[in-house]
Amino acid sequence: MATATLPVSSVSEAEGVDRLFRISIATYNRMGELGLINRSDRVELLDGLLVRKMTRGPRHVTATHRSFKILLTRLPEGWHPRVESPVEISRGPDGDSSPEPDVVVVRGNDELYKLKHPGPADVLLVIQVADSSLHIDRKGLRRFGWAAIPVVWIINLRNETIEVYNGPTGPVDDPGYARKMTLGVDDLLEISLDGEILDGLRVVDFLA
Repeated sequence: MATATLPVSSVSEAEGVDRLFRISIATYNRMGELGLINRSDRVELLDGLLVRKMTRGPRHVTATHRSFKILLTRLPEGWHPRVESPVEISRGPDGDSSPEPDVVVVRGNDELYKLKHPGPADVLLVIQVADSSLHIDRKGLRRFGWAAIPVVWIINLRNETIEVYNGPTGPVDDPGYARKMTLGVDDLLEISLDGEILDGLRVVDFLA
């Protein structure tokens, strides 16, 4: 899920980012258990800070649901998609994060995540749908690259393309992805599932 970071930026510019108080994933989850944060608050943990989520427009919602439905019917046993669900990234480049991407592909079935959220080792693919959030979603590649999540797709609704990022750098000083490929409406996508290739996915089917 794309997020708005303007409140953080305004504080950072005025007082310095070192004065912000960062919390851990454990504290964040405990706040949820105690009812101090709930779903209606529309926040998520990014770099140790509580950040408000952006409002999603109709095209964003439609592309998210299309992506989920396509993957739900095409993924083989042992993999499944999740929508706007947390992925826990401990000790990231700037602190703990629990982002909620629009769609993720994870190992196993729902039973595996009854008592925990997926971590980086469970995630094969992150999909972010971007329109007004494009700049924010590209900045988020830093967290996913640090966590060595293999592939990120940014569904760019502005120009009807899908940006495919792979080759995560892992935990380095300036994390991200080594390779980027931009695919248009006439192109095909593929996903490598531990060596098994799922192909024949059309870019146009993921757009809205």
